[in-house]
Amino acid sequence: MKFLILPSAILLTSMTCSALAQGTRNRPNQGGGAETAVAPTPNPAAALTEAQVNTVLNQLKELEAQVLQMRGSNLSSILSKLQAAMASDQAAMGLYLDCDRLVNSDRKEVAKTDARKRQDDMEKRMDQRAKGGGNNEEGEFGVAVRLGIHYLVLTLQAHEAKEEDFEKMAPKLQEYIQTLVASAPKLKGRANGYLANALSNNNPIVDAFSLSRYLTRKDWNKNPLDIGSMYSQTLFPLAAQDNKDSLPGLWDARIMAEGTFKKENLYAPEFELWTKNELPAMRWQRAVYLYEKGPSPVNALADMLKVIKDNPAHADAPKWVADLRQLVNHSAPEQTSSNLEPAPGS
Repeated sequence: MKFLILPSAILLTSMTCSALAQGTRNRPNQGGGAETAVAPTPNPAAALTEAQVNTVLNQLKELEAQVLQMRGSNLSSILSKLQAAMASDQAAMGLYLDCDRLVNSDRKEVAKTDARKRQDDMEKRMDQRAKGGGNNEEGEFGVAVRLGIHYLVLTLQAHEAKEEDFEKMAPKLQEYIQTLVASAPKLKGRANGYLANALSNNNPIVDAFSLSRYLTRKDWNKNPLDIGSMYSQTLFPLAAQDNKDSLPGLWDARIMAEGTFKKENLYAPEFELWTKNELPAMRWQRAVYLYEKGPSPVNALADMLKVIKDNPAHADAPKWVADLRQLVNHSAPEQTSSNLEPAPGS
């Protein structure tokens, strides 16, 4: 099988425009992300006349329109290429291989023979996996690349969304989670590892298009495999603002999604341990969250009690008992239970 490879010249044009629109090329900081642009501190010595102020502000107004136009056009072009690559595993691999060649060969001026050998070796490995000749424990790399591109597109859209439009990302994110969970059997080993880092600076697609500065939305998770953070950072806060009644169902959906994914990606003994230790803790977390932010604190207290009853041998059970006792007594201050533990420092 031969993957569809885009001409390097086409990619190079987009990447050149990206670099121009962003200024200098992204460089990682100590945390592994792009350098954060810090606004300069006003200098009292930089005194301007009224005429100078008006001149500069008028030029900035014109430049701002030009910047927004060029930046928007450039990002739209990149999104079109990424969305086209989402059409199939083969299309996704074509873009991945082309970006890898650009990043690891063309930009580094690797000898043509070495670059061609690297490309041929990668294509052979992908072809072997596509024909079922690879190790099943490695998963399906093409699926991982396609899902990585899918989540990259969502992350770019989230970064560009205005605050009043950000809630429109919720159904798109939920659709991605459903696709991710359905693909869980194919996301083992190497495929799993690739997808977890699909938005990192070292990813060939992110690097080729110089996208790291577009992946910094504070209320958005950057790990395409981290279902829990997708809910806690984005879906739960959005629902808490506008639709509290949906929070119990969203929590159930999160627990179901994580459980289904874990079952496919863990060995049976590992999944049994997850079910025994992590699942009850997640259900307790659900109850606490709904007590604080959900539609019915009373129902949440009942959920906490059920978690304790169902998991009396859990390592966290003693703390759960103490926490629930405190909450119950605070809910009925005139009928304080004799079992109430003294408050610290009393």
